[in-house]
Amino acid sequence: MHIAIDDTYGPTDATGSRYVTGARRTHVAVVFEDDQVDGIRSELRSCLEYVNTELGIVISEFHFTDIYNRRKAWRNVTHGENLAVIEAFAKLYVDQRWPVRIQTVDDRTFRDHSIEGLAGKVDGLDLSKREDQSLLLLVISGLMPLFPNAPKPIRLYVDEGRGKPGRPFGEKIFSKFGGRVTGRYETSSNEPLLQVADFLAFVINRSTYLATKATRTDLDNSFLSIVSGMQIDSPDLVRAVLPANFTPTDFDALHQADRQRKGIE
Repeated sequence: MHIAIDDTYGPTDATGSRYVTGARRTHVAVVFEDDQVDGIRSELRSCLEYVNTELGIVISEFHFTDIYNRRKAWRNVTHGENLAVIEAFAKLYVDQRWPVRIQTVDDRTFRDHSIEGLAGKVDGLDLSKREDQSLLLLVISGLMPLFPNAPKPIRLYVDEGRGKPGRPFGEKIFSKFGGRVTGRYETSSNEPLLQVADFLAFVINRSTYLATKATRTDLDNSFLSIVSGMQIDSPDLVRAVLPANFTPTDFDALHQADRQRKGIE
């Protein structure tokens, strides 16, 4: 089993939602079976080569915030190439439907469960910081239950940011697995699996952000149309059908119903 983890975060200012708050931090994990990994890596490298040679967009990795917003190497695209890349990755996911786990921490996550004052450090993660809280919770509650008892190795790749590429991740966290589970920080240019995690993290965060906007552009609506058909395989997502012109109020009603089902309110 191989697992790629990337983070994403919302704006620090207020949103148009009662439930989706600013300054939230999210980590997303994508789970790959061992026999899939070489094929995925090869396919993503071929996609990069196509973009570099056929489209003339010189990049070393797919970073979807830049792609969507036409920043950096994507700043001069004018014929919808950015949306076409997003659609290609969405189709790749539909073909494979890798399991996905998601963990968000915001200003009400622990308050909802009457937990306050987290502190301390574990494997370099600062438990007082949201970005480290979300990563640790994702690993402990979202991923560890997936680890089978069979002796096959499990490899985790965490996108660089909290640690330099090559630095070990989770030595204490995974110590009970006797070396069968190992992790390290890595760049997405060196590990293509992280580019898939970047895509899924972007899809989840951008969809959430767009749902809190009072108005959406044609690009926004096209994006939502593409990703709504992905049917992401995750127990952390609730599927719902909304009209094309849905509002933040409609979105909040879904959150409220979900919180009521879980007994949070």
